[in-house]
Amino acid sequence: MSSSPEDIDALFDLPPAAAPARSASPLPGVPAPAIDARKEHRVKVSWPARVQLPNGRVVELRVRDLSDSGVGLQTEHHLPSAAVLNFAMAVPGLDDSGRITPVAGSIRTSYVVVKGVDLFCGATWVSLPQDGRELLDKWIRRLRK
Repeated sequence: MSSSPEDIDALFDLPPAAAPARSASPLPGVPAPAIDARKEHRVKVSWPARVQLPNGRVVELRVRDLSDSGVGLQTEHHLPSAAVLNFAMAVPGLDDSGRITPVAGSIRTSYVVVKGVDLFCGATWVSLPQDGRELLDKWIRRLRK
């Protein structure tokens, strides 16, 4: 994994056809998530992130909480509900907050709530590489204390 803040930019430098966001039709054998499918404990964070919309546009947002199965997001941009989207976030280093590790995968949005000018979205992981999962697990354990 890289430690440069600009590396999160590179995760979305692909043309939309090379990194498509799929529609949220249920995957074979996998039921669609409930409104808020994350039942485990969530930890509060405030990390920058980006998501690629189905039209290929990339929008900025904030990760506001983490759990084992997904993320809570905050944005000023409309995110489609019940959609599978490419996602990347800038995760600070465990021992050096100035060191950023980009973690990318895909999420399925499960709900969107409007509060003033902000939209709050819950999402569950569809895919997350093992090294990204391990880093997030370490953050969750640290913040649960």
